[in-house]
Amino acid sequence: MGKIRVTCWSEGIDAQLEPRAIALYPNDINAYLAGFLSKHEDFLVTTRNIREPENGLSQEVLDNTDVLLWWSHLYDADFADEAAERVANAVLNGMGLMLLHAGIHGKPAKLLLGRSANTGKYREVGEMERVWVVDRSHPAVSGLEKEYIELPVSEMYGEPYGIPTPDELVFISWFEGGEVLRSGAAWHKGAGKVFFLAPGHEEFPVYADPELQKVMANAVRYLRPAGGPPVTFHGEIGSIETIKHPAKG
Repeated sequence: MGKIRVTCWSEGIDAQLEPRAIALYPNDINAYLAGFLSKHEDFLVTTRNIREPENGLSQEVLDNTDVLLWWSHLYDADFADEAAERVANAVLNGMGLMLLHAGIHGKPAKLLLGRSANTGKYREVGEMERVWVVDRSHPAVSGLEKEYIELPVSEMYGEPYGIPTPDELVFISWFEGGEVLRSGAAWHKGAGKVFFLAPGHEEFPVYADPELQKVMANAVRYLRPAGGPPVTFHGEIGSIETIKHPAKG
């Protein structure tokens, strides 16, 4: 098999509104993600952002993407509905989608997971988050050194959180303030898969954690298209076998 074509997409960081985020990610979060993912020889990584033509995700870009990493939090309304439809259709046709942090609230997430993926509670005080592995068989946890990842400073997302029941629940986070969250979850959608990884607030150096980077690389491989048979959807069709006693026609 060839290299996994990974597209890291983000909406950009406003230097005026988010000086702490710019200090951590001066070249935007998509570039930071691409930086450590590019170290894997089986990945071919590119970056895109919301300010590019067609919001950076044209049909040509998606046709050349096996796994899309999506990071957004402030400018979901600026992402075109047509572009969101392209992303959702690409997933249904086999592309993998990794929704990072507040990306669970973006338009593609709502199309694929429903409007329930738009509610939840949060707290931005920089508390400790302990990300517990609850599915030791899942490919995303391969190579982890302990049964949890401890992030010294993180944003709290807490239950009850508005995501549909996952097909696969991989991580549950516990926060210093007492809340918990289903922080690593996967869904099968058509020929593709969606993986939600909650840690990743832009004002905390969460993505610098080597164990979390390991999870993200594992998740890219998990999300790679399966390469199954193509399916053409064209409404009513004739039968493969002879129907001896049709009721009509």
